[in-house]
Amino acid sequence: MPTEIKIVPLGGLGEIGLNCMALEYRDHILVIDAGLMFPDAASMPGVDLVIPDFSWLIERADRVRGLVLTHGHEDHIGAAGYLMRELGHDVPVYGSRLTLALAAEKFKDARLGSTHLVEIAPRQKLDVGPFDLEFIQVNHSIVDGLAVAVNTPLGAIIHTGDFKIDQANSEDRIDLYKFAEYGERGVLALLSDSTNADSPGCTDSETMVGRNLEKIFEEAPGRVILACFASSLARIRQVTRAAQAVGRKVAFAGRGMLNIVKLAKSLGYLHIEDEDEVPLADSANVKDDELVIVATGSQGEPMSALYRMAHGDHKQIRIQSGDSVILSARSIPGHEKAIAELIDLFYRQGATVADSRRTLVHSSGHAQAEDLKMMLNLTRPKYLVPVHGETRKLVRHGELALNLGWTEEQVWILGNGQPLILNDSGAQRGDPVESGRRLVDGNRLGEPGDPVLQSRLKLAGGGLVVITVVLSADGRELLAPPKAALSGVHYESDLDLSLEAEAVAEKAVRDWQNARSPEAWRETPNAGELTAAIQREVRALFRNSISRKPTVWPQVVFVSPSEANGAQETLFPL
Repeated sequence: MPTEIKIVPLGGLGEIGLNCMALEYRDHILVIDAGLMFPDAASMPGVDLVIPDFSWLIERADRVRGLVLTHGHEDHIGAAGYLMRELGHDVPVYGSRLTLALAAEKFKDARLGSTHLVEIAPRQKLDVGPFDLEFIQVNHSIVDGLAVAVNTPLGAIIHTGDFKIDQANSEDRIDLYKFAEYGERGVLALLSDSTNADSPGCTDSETMVGRNLEKIFEEAPGRVILACFASSLARIRQVTRAAQAVGRKVAFAGRGMLNIVKLAKSLGYLHIEDEDEVPLADSANVKDDELVIVATGSQGEPMSALYRMAHGDHKQIRIQSGDSVILSARSIPGHEKAIAELIDLFYRQGATVADSRRTLVHSSGHAQAEDLKMMLNLTRPKYLVPVHGETRKLVRHGELALNLGWTEEQVWILGNGQPLILNDSGAQRGDPVESGRRLVDGNRLGEPGDPVLQSRLKLAGGGLVVITVVLSADGRELLAPPKAALSGVHYESDLDLSLEAEAVAEKAVRDWQNARSPEAWRETPNAGELTAAIQREVRALFRNSISRKPTVWPQVVFVSPSEANGAQETLFPL
């Protein structure tokens, strides 16, 4: 039987987040990562999370031999619980110690009774079904990151996961020797992180960030409030060391931050002496120039610790003159406005703000152009498949390879659901497979075109008009004048608009009654006909009077005369 390997991207290509890749060999599938994306509130109101569409995997659940998690960020493990629940059987999950500890919480949230977790270490080898795996240590903004090499009869397929090349960092140093070793043996395909492919040069070292933070901590006249991602353990390490070096105590704020710090301490990834840390509730007892507060909220997320501090809603911390605020994270696309508003709030309250645009207080966890070139030259793959990033990043990564001598036939820019088939004859695109996004909305899964979501968007765009009409059981008598309630429709004259809507609704009822034939009156009234008539006329009123298209929701109720009193107030207290 000819050897054929299929690379199937199910998320993370042409977008940030949702990272999920599958390798199919004969009747066996290995899944690498199962990440999520946080929704854009403007286009996905009420949605909690966005996860990949796992339909292709679910249809082949009996073929899935394992799930490899490269590291513990949400965009790589956040959907693992949903995937495992949908697969319906105990698929082994492979990851480093910290990664599995974080993933275990996802499985708990998904109410999975038990999960087969297999802890792995750098340079460890193991067989997963027919897949011969070896794990390679990489450096990233979270510790314990791993690349995975899948050895096949055609050659090695290396998936880098998220990585950077930080040659000054003695912790979690990337294993360049192992990558070079694979390059000597021969790499069939390199699936390589493209997040920073359009950024020239090399990624700054985390060690340099630590030195800059130490200088800022030493010179700051008052408290230092630093915001970063809770999962950025490499950054949190640098912060605690810099604070200790200048004699400042550290306090942590934000549920996510407290949880990750507690976990990292218990697993030995973070070491803070008792005398160097103070609970946030006791931070008021520490002199301002001897305190560093590490908080969540670097993206201006509503209700995060930093957001509540900026708005004066935090229980323990209020911004004051002399505070130094540090945003130690790169802004995620779409969050720029929220971050800018936070910065303004801090300045209004007398604080100063430092971010990565002004000084080196943040270093990316992803390889930039020169680092990506180094990875290519070390591994010398026959084929490059850029992964992780918007389409322009994937294309730019491919251009880097072309400039180094790879040919167009060796660089494959794929999209989600677009398989790449590798065999003895070379490489070719396979037939598209089902892919896309699923929306996690409370306890249900929806689609981007879900009618519920479309209704929310429509309500957000034009507002809501509720028309209550109470008729006698036979429909002949209007028992009370129609009542209109408006929400989010217009800035002024809501009362006048309500009265007009009520008058239009009453006319629609009268017209409906007058249009009914004697034969129709012998039958039970059809509320659908009247509802449609009221909706049509009230919509026309708002379109013609204020050029708006609110959602019009007529509620037609047929009751006996004895039930009419208070019917409107009971049904619609708006």
